[in-house]
Amino acid sequence: MQKRLSTGLKNKLRAIAENQLAVIAALLLEASIQHFSSSSQSVAQFMWISGQLMLESLPLLLAHYFAFKSRAWRSLLIWSSGFVFYPLLSIALADFESWYANWSLLSVQGWLLILLASLGFGVSHLLAKRDNTKAMMFMSRLFSLNSVLLMLLIAWAILWAGIFASTDDPVRNQPIKAVISSDTLIVNFGSFVDYLWQFLVMGLLVLLLYWINRYVLIRRILARSGVFAYVAACFICIIVLTPFLASLVLVLPMNIPEWTFLPSEDYNIFSPVNFRFCFFILAVSAPIILAFERQQQDKALAEIAQRQSQTELQLLQQQVNPHFLFNTLNNLYALTLTGSKDAPTLVMQLANLLRYTVYEGQNNRVNLDQEIQYIQDFLALQAIRSGDKTQLTVHYPEQAQSWQIAPLLLIIIIENIFKHGVEPSQFSCSVSIDIKVSNGHLIMGCKNSLPEKNTKGKPGIGLENLKRRLALLYAGKHSLIGKVQNEEWHSELRLELEPCSLP
Repeated sequence: MQKRLSTGLKNKLRAIAENQLAVIAALLLEASIQHFSSSSQSVAQFMWISGQLMLESLPLLLAHYFAFKSRAWRSLLIWSSGFVFYPLLSIALADFESWYANWSLLSVQGWLLILLASLGFGVSHLLAKRDNTKAMMFMSRLFSLNSVLLMLLIAWAILWAGIFASTDDPVRNQPIKAVISSDTLIVNFGSFVDYLWQFLVMGLLVLLLYWINRYVLIRRILARSGVFAYVAACFICIIVLTPFLASLVLVLPMNIPEWTFLPSEDYNIFSPVNFRFCFFILAVSAPIILAFERQQQDKALAEIAQRQSQTELQLLQQQVNPHFLFNTLNNLYALTLTGSKDAPTLVMQLANLLRYTVYEGQNNRVNLDQEIQYIQDFLALQAIRSGDKTQLTVHYPEQAQSWQIAPLLLIIIIENIFKHGVEPSQFSCSVSIDIKVSNGHLIMGCKNSLPEKNTKGKPGIGLENLKRRLALLYAGKHSLIGKVQNEEWHSELRLELEPCSLP
């Protein structure tokens, strides 16, 4: 019990950490920006800024956590209360109370960073569902590795262009504070645009190194020729491309005679610092690319496996319908030969059963009470066929409407009872079926008397079909046992049910 509680606590903490990871990263980024812009840059100052931002951002963190634990409109309401109403309340309080305005560190910039982190987390959860709708496919392409890096590059260029446009002669006044003044930015909008395109050029040159690393060095050379060839190609790339890319950076008008935007900060395109920077870009991007490529490969393999499982389930489902139909038609044939008055009733019940099989049997899940009703109709049909020959005892679960189950699973066991236990017997026989739900698990126990002598024939497809469907639909969540005990056949099926979704 203690081990189970410990595992549950670990899973809970892991879920919380995964939920808060993106917003905490955004919060620490804002703390780093404010610490970089402060006059006293010390460990104590950084810890103080981070702690105060954490305290002020607590409503945002809580809203993010509980929004993704709720459903539909509740989720939207909780998220809006944290990311819309709380910031508006904070702004209003700062206007009326000067002490709060002087104390608060949570700026519009910090709110935007946390907002973008929360939205990014939500998008990643949507993409994880792997829906094949056009909207989800568009979102998947929009948030691919290439697209994300391009958006980060644009955001980086806009950020630094805003900082440079907000500073008087920023190139000669290094280092500058990472502060964007909206008033100054409006006045110097032309300078902002001029700085923006130059930072975009520098970012695109870095992105070019990433592109070469991903599509040439990794996909072509590493994948085909191995690690040694990849390392050699990286050295060639560094030696050849570094002077060329450095020359392009020196063309930008932002460079001044005494300082440049090269890593070496001079006009020497062959400086070792420039080569080390190029090596750093390749070294950092390589594991990111490999991890993303592995994730994409695993996702593709999972989708292939899922399609194969769905195809196999469809084939198994197609086997269920004929198996049931053949058994029932045999019953109907026997009744028509004797001119039984029960034949019309049997036809009507057969129609009802086939209607369920055609319409509900093709769904992934049905309500348990629907499956129970199907079993009741089937047993009523069998009562007409066997008459007084069978002594039947059945117990059904309560509140079956609260649970979901894969369709046409339980009926296979019951069909097997009548096919191999009742029909071959020349004398009266007994059948006991007990279906109950306990702690979210369905337990179906069946007992039937065995025929007087074993009849050898071809093994039926029903039970093998059931075992395979259980393995596909309830892997690790079921057990199926069958054995002979006291001249009776005992079978027990246990499986984990799913609660019905709320309307």
